Amino acid sequence: MRRAARLRTRFVLAGLLFVATTIASGIWSAYTFARMSREVSEALQQSQEKIDVTAILSQALEREDDALLLALSGDLHRAQGDLASHRAIFDRSYERLLQLISSEAERSAAESLRRNADEYRAVGDILFKASAVNKLATYHETVNPILRRAVSDAGQLRELTFRSMQAVGVQAGDQARQALGVVMLVSLAAVVVSTVTALQLARSVVRPISALTDSVDALRRGEFEKKVPVHRADELGRLAEGFNKMADALAEFRRSNLGETLRAKETLESTLAALPNAVIVVNASGEITALNAAASAVLEAAGRKNPRTMEELPLLAAHLRLVRDALEGKRPLVNRTDYTHSLPVTMAGRTLKLLPTAVPIPRFAGDRFGAVLVLDDVTDFIRLDEMRTELIALVSHELRTPLTSLRMNMLMLREGSDALEERQRAVLDAAIASCEDLSRTIDELLDLSRVEAGQLRLMKDRVDLNGILGPLISSFRPRFAAAGVDLETVSECREAVVAADSPRLGIVLSNLLSNALKYTPAGGRVLVRLSRQNAGLNGQERLQIAVSDTGSGVPEEYRDRIFDKFFRVEHQKPKSIVAVQGAGFGLYLCRQIIEAHGGRITCTVGKNQSGTTIAFEIPAEPGMPERNASS
Repeated sequence: MRRAARLRTRFVLAGLLFVATTIASGIWSAYTFARMSREVSEALQQSQEKIDVTAILSQALEREDDALLLALSGDLHRAQGDLASHRAIFDRSYERLLQLISSEAERSAAESLRRNADEYRAVGDILFKASAVNKLATYHETVNPILRRAVSDAGQLRELTFRSMQAVGVQAGDQARQALGVVMLVSLAAVVVSTVTALQLARSVVRPISALTDSVDALRRGEFEKKVPVHRADELGRLAEGFNKMADALAEFRRSNLGETLRAKETLESTLAALPNAVIVVNASGEITALNAAASAVLEAAGRKNPRTMEELPLLAAHLRLVRDALEGKRPLVNRTDYTHSLPVTMAGRTLKLLPTAVPIPRFAGDRFGAVLVLDDVTDFIRLDEMRTELIALVSHELRTPLTSLRMNMLMLREGSDALEERQRAVLDAAIASCEDLSRTIDELLDLSRVEAGQLRLMKDRVDLNGILGPLISSFRPRFAAAGVDLETVSECREAVVAADSPRLGIVLSNLLSNALKYTPAGGRVLVRLSRQNAGLNGQERLQIAVSDTGSGVPEEYRDRIFDKFFRVEHQKPKSIVAVQGAGFGLYLCRQIIEAHGGRITCTVGKNQSGTTIAFEIPAEPGMPERNASS
């Protein structure tokens, strides 16, 4: 501890010595410059006052000469007043000048000014009292030259004052140079003292630190056996001893954990290699840190061998957005039945369809996320999906003809239903309604197959949405009444004319009303609102039909996905929860029909943050009348 205290004392004394010399130099410099500033300020102030006084003297002489000329012109009374006033100003200013004179040259010039001024006054008085004959000629020959000499004396006084100011500046410069020299000497002495002190301290500080630095480099290279020599008991000695203990602990930790770490790394690499799907690991900076053999084969087939960053991967913009979302910690919301964004890759003469999925890796590097990109081979699933679509189209076509015949026969039977009992008529009506529902389902399946094949064609005509909505609401009212659900409509447009395929808009509205009825409990309420939206797509007015219910609602994370094909919210809930079942393609078909009309369909939370509102908007026909709200 004694040597430790001595080391601290050396640093403190060296610092105090440097601070003391700096403070002394600063105080002396401050005093010198303050004194110089005061002297220069006083000299400048005095010189400025002398300049002002000489200017007043010159001006007074000029004004006195003006008064004399005024007298020569004949205005004697006014000339006498001006002459007395200016002579008084001259006399007062001259007395002040005598108090400010600081050199013999200035005093000699002041006395010459006094003599010439007195002589000028004397000849001026004579001229003032003389007869009017030749007064002006006498003024120019005798009086004015004397005035010029007096004014010249005043100018000489100003010149002497300027020279005095220059002398003060030269003196101040000399003093400043002297002060600068002293400051430089003091600073040089401080540098010398500091250098000597630093050299003395280097022997006790720098060498041990250099040895410690060498040991740190050796530790970084894995040479844990290299130690720092310990020859002292001060702070540096204790630091070296602590470093040696840390090196021993790291060596022991390495011996005990190196094997386990290597085994974990080998297990991870083996797992990646065994996975059948292509797997790519991306760090927080978007750099590729690992990939398995399947991923290497896919990238090589796509012409992107050995990519370094995710931007070099053969991915679409939507795929890269998935990876970026994963790097931000967002969980993937991918519809596994939507293969529109699959990635085609040709391998061994066969075209594969790969569906990318990105999953975040928490705490990949500190608090930052990494990402795992998995390329699933969905080639067979896509083929199965195509076969399913073909089967649906085939079955729908095959069912349509017998179903039409069955429906026509039951309608004919209902025409003669007077002979039937009430219960039999009810059964017949239920059968006809079921046939109509099945017919609508078949139409939807056929439209679905047309959408999948890209063959959906619209038969557009000018139609009024009120004309579509009214009969459809009337047909649904008995079903809503039977379920104990209140059905209300509000139309804010007297006419709502659009260019649309009326039957297919009816399919959209039927789906929305059916869904609202399914998910609204008894005692609930469904509201259908027709309104105009002025801020339309591309500046065009739109008409909106919104169906709002008071059911359980759709979670926020699923509101965009409910329009995906075969997606159902019930599939995302635990199996223990009893949910309404359905095919899952109704809203998908609705979106395709609305987008084919140049519109859009959205799902939002209902009023007061409860229930669901599904609304679609389509462009209005030009020339629609203004809004006329009614309900």
